[in-house]
Amino acid sequence: MNPAMNKRATLAIWFEVAIITAMIAGCSGSGGNSPTVASINGRELKRDQLDHFLSMKLGEVGTAEASDLIRSRMFDEYIHRQLVVDAASRAGLTISDSEVDQAVQENPHLKSTTSTQAERQEIASDLLVEKYYKQVVLKDVRVSPEEIEQYISLNQSRLTDKSGFYVREIRVQSRKEAEKLRRDVMEGHHDFAAVARLHSDAPNAAQGGLARYDQGQLPEVLEKAISALQPGDVSGVVESGYGFHIFKLEKKVQPRAPDERRSRLDDRRRQLADELIEQRNQQAVDRAVETLMSSAKIKINDSALGFTYGGALRHN
Repeated sequence: MNPAMNKRATLAIWFEVAIITAMIAGCSGSGGNSPTVASINGRELKRDQLDHFLSMKLGEVGTAEASDLIRSRMFDEYIHRQLVVDAASRAGLTISDSEVDQAVQENPHLKSTTSTQAERQEIASDLLVEKYYKQVVLKDVRVSPEEIEQYISLNQSRLTDKSGFYVREIRVQSRKEAEKLRRDVMEGHHDFAAVARLHSDAPNAAQGGLARYDQGQLPEVLEKAISALQPGDVSGVVESGYGFHIFKLEKKVQPRAPDERRSRLDDRRRQLADELIEQRNQQAVDRAVETLMSSAKIKINDSALGFTYGGALRHN
């Protein structure tokens, strides 16, 4: 395995999902009277499992208030996750109690979510997904020095030293939803990046809302709101022609003195190399999920879902 893979803190959708789904005990059991919402390769998934999953994931934006589009997106994530867990089990992978304990100690988002055995089992499932990606999907991913140099060459403009900032964004189309999401973040129910991934309709949602902007690149109303923040601060709800925005400032970037720029250039080259490897890893994950989807027999019982399904899955 390429040593740089060990630097991957997350794998786009799946590792962020692991943080916020750790509270969900829905996939560990259900009542016999609950209707079947779907089946995967003959295994039934129950409505009470899905309802609990949606309820915990959506935080203060309760299931009843969430749009059918959001619930459909969450249902797709639920199915994808089941497929990967099944594949990991077939590969003979397991998660020990000590691995669960270590994950809880290392991640503050998990420390308050292990009061029951069902919650520990849910964390174990998330860790099993991560282990499957690392040990099975990513074990043969390689990036050659020539490919890295080519990628750096294509991104030379990003090696320049300009004032700017790294910021996360949540963008939705109603003030009411924006206010609820902001409360959810500010009260510590969910991580800002996870909320952005799940609810934002901005182009950078898949990256947890994270983007780098040079000074003057954004519309004035947005840049003014961001400029008032210090790293770690979360803005109020900001309205623009694109919708309603919430920002979290991660880092301000200032031009460096000439004697610092040379060493910074090497750092940025390494960052671009890591970025290319991360892209290749994500591509491998996407292909693996697509392969699992294409070979799976998935049946959705629309009438039992409780919402109008408009996701990406197809009825088999």
